[in-house]
Amino acid sequence: MQITYMNGKRLKRALLAGALRLGENVPHLNRINVFPVPDGDTGTNMAGTVQAMASALHASPAISLGETARTAADSALMGAKGNSGAILAQFFQGLAEELERKVRVSTRDFADAVGKAVARTYGALSKPREGTLLTVLKDWGHAVHRVAERTDDFLELLKTTLHDARASLERTRDMLPELKKAGVVDAGALGWVHILEGIVHYITHGRLREFRDSPPEGFSETYEESHVESPLADSEPSAFRFCTECLLEGSALDLEAVRRGLEGLGDSIVVAGSARKAKVHLHTDTPARAFRVLEGFATVTGQKADDMELQRRLAADPPRCAVFVDSACDLPEEERLALRVERVPLTIVMDGVNYLDRDGLSSEDFYARQRTPGIALSTSQPSDAAFRRKADTVLASAREAVYLGLSGPLSGTLEAGRRTAAARPDSGRIRVVDSRSISVGYALLARKAGEAAAAGASAEEIGTLVESLKPRLRLLVAVPDLSGLIRSGRLHGMKGLAARAFGLRPVITVNEEGRADSAGMYVGAANGRAALVRMLRKAVSGAGAPETGSAPLEILVGHADSRAEAEALVRDLGAAFELSREPDIVEVSPALALHAGPGALALAALLPVGRVR
Repeated sequence: MQITYMNGKRLKRALLAGALRLGENVPHLNRINVFPVPDGDTGTNMAGTVQAMASALHASPAISLGETARTAADSALMGAKGNSGAILAQFFQGLAEELERKVRVSTRDFADAVGKAVARTYGALSKPREGTLLTVLKDWGHAVHRVAERTDDFLELLKTTLHDARASLERTRDMLPELKKAGVVDAGALGWVHILEGIVHYITHGRLREFRDSPPEGFSETYEESHVESPLADSEPSAFRFCTECLLEGSALDLEAVRRGLEGLGDSIVVAGSARKAKVHLHTDTPARAFRVLEGFATVTGQKADDMELQRRLAADPPRCAVFVDSACDLPEEERLALRVERVPLTIVMDGVNYLDRDGLSSEDFYARQRTPGIALSTSQPSDAAFRRKADTVLASAREAVYLGLSGPLSGTLEAGRRTAAARPDSGRIRVVDSRSISVGYALLARKAGEAAAAGASAEEIGTLVESLKPRLRLLVAVPDLSGLIRSGRLHGMKGLAARAFGLRPVITVNEEGRADSAGMYVGAANGRAALVRMLRKAVSGAGAPETGSAPLEILVGHADSRAEAEALVRDLGAAFELSREPDIVEVSPALALHAGPGALALAALLPVGRVR
């Protein structure tokens, strides 16, 4: 049987087959992922990219070759994840540009299109590295051109060049020091070989089927690396911490100018796409700064900043159960990393523009904008896609996970996490727990959950632990500036006017139902510290029980742009109570700061056993 032309229907089915084959090999690709950074997610990222492409192709009718190629390219670009995903998306962009307005092509036409697509892919990177997916794409493209010169049969072309791609893949083992040290091939390059294997299997057998039942012809166990232990445990941290991505949308994007604009902010810079839409990828320590630079070029959407060091630590030493939270949890950053607690960012909306909480908006920018007269500020829950991505990250390493969420009655965030977990085919691996708290109160529970996970606890055990701690938790927030509460409607009308007139300020808490409530009032904006100490003393003493001899308190302190006051509060607490450790001080998330306003002080305490609400 000969296949003498490629049309839209055949390209669509071939790409679907390639996506299926790649998807079956995600765990192994993650396990050998050591370049460009050892974060154990290359398989997940490549699969996410081709799955987005496959979904769009499934939904599209049987159309021309050019239209099919454009559908594949645009959907891959929109769904591109990670360095390998961005490179793959750019290859499909280049292919679509060459196949535009084509109904069908010969092997020679196809070879020319592949060669030009590879060249455009190299051009999308600021510093291309050989020994990677790029190398195998280039070597395969050369082979396609060579074989197309002697055959007009796509079956022969693709089967023959698959062997060339495998040979190129094997050479990557010795081309990069990181791969040579680990004794593995490049994970992204292997992902491309798997896509080709799926395509060859389809054109050989003429049907889409489960490859685990019928491996692609000629597939070699060599690439399974079954004899190699995961190299991630001995891997070095990345030079930069965050894998940062976004989508740029404009009318006349200069992709080279965008790449130049990002120089100096990080490495692994990929700007893939066209003059109207581009996916940007880079590794950086300052995602917020990168997003601000990109805003100077076009509209920025789809922001993402994944913590590669946390991912590396999870992959290097997989826990039984991983814990993840959302960004309303004000756990100190160093502690969050040490406990390997992943975080899903909420969205901050400023005058209709969306920013990733913490990851895409620095504290300095947030407070500066919060003080701007007339600015419209709000928060919104993370997208389902953001929850899926974090769940994929933790479950790629851990057997199960706990999502400990922001209090359900305060936000739809918990329900979004619950909905996303329930929609997964492996939903039984995720346990959703309502913290019934926010900010530093939420963080104390996350600390305990993270410590339990580090000790090997199961999801059920962690959930039970959190439920046992919630009655002992106290959260108190002193609010010196009433404007945020009035703006949000939580202190409205005559109440707000009366409070201002008499100099009254509220102390906010979260009750046992997880709702915001009043813990009392104090007079004068400068007296918040004293009010917090007084109210905590009352909570500790309970029904007249003495403080002396009680168990030490575990406390966490937060502030909204008022570090000096928070430090003074820690000194006051040390003088008034026996503490299990000196309280850490954290800057509270916008989820609290938007309502409590600049200058707010927060403390959370775990009371001794027996001191319940």
